[in-house]
Amino acid sequence: MRTEDWKFEDYDMRVYRGGRGPALLLLHGIGPGTSIPANFSGVFDALAERFEVYGIDLIGMGASARKTAAPLFDFELWVRQAAFAAARIAERSGEAAIRAWGHSMGGAIALRLAAETGLLSSMVATGTGGGQHRVNPALDAFWQFPSSEAELKAAMLGSMFDPAAVTDDLVAGRFATLRDGDAGPYFRAMMEGDRQALLDSARLSPEQLGRIRAPVLLIHGRDDRPCPYEDNAVYLLRHIPGCELAVFPRCGHNPAREHRDKTLARVLEHLA
Repeated sequence: MRTEDWKFEDYDMRVYRGGRGPALLLLHGIGPGTSIPANFSGVFDALAERFEVYGIDLIGMGASARKTAAPLFDFELWVRQAAFAAARIAERSGEAAIRAWGHSMGGAIALRLAAETGLLSSMVATGTGGGQHRVNPALDAFWQFPSSEAELKAAMLGSMFDPAAVTDDLVAGRFATLRDGDAGPYFRAMMEGDRQALLDSARLSPEQLGRIRAPVLLIHGRDDRPCPYEDNAVYLLRHIPGCELAVFPRCGHNPAREHRDKTLARVLEHLA
């Protein structure tokens, strides 16, 4: 995994690259210490064996630049950022449209991209939002600024089925990201206010979902507490014309972390 910095609007965005082959864009979710490495490090190298992989840190997250004015939680900005990246990657690769894998909020971003542009030839969304669910205790805890590694670990455990998936190294890495420069205070400010309104800003209407023509694979944990599959994946499945849904038992919010090999097999089959 190597890094580059691209200019998007007035911001520097961090890009992670690796591999050769058809182009694949990765989009991460929203949480304390979240970035492309935090969400996809366990599968990045395997994907790079089949694709030329590009992962982008969303503005305000990871190693990308911070916003200087409200709203800091800016779903519309992230959709524009994803569209910019997809268009640039398609031009570089010589493809008319590329593949995408979005996790959590990144899944909702990818779905909006598919609904509004022709930039995606196929896409996967894991543990995705974009549906009609309400903020629940597990999501509320994960969207709060943790004051310690122990507090961060407790919030992360609330999103996993298997506690063993939340390793001390994983927690330490994410907490270190929060303590780097302004990342922690920025995340706290980004998640202040009405969290239901923040969540609703990423909701996709039936009309938007009905415009998606790219084949979509949704992978969701049956035991996903922050983003329940009944309120997200089932709703999306109902309205996206070319959509498949795989619900994994004994699985929380991140199928790629808790069921890596099974998730990779389904992803690679779909994106091929």
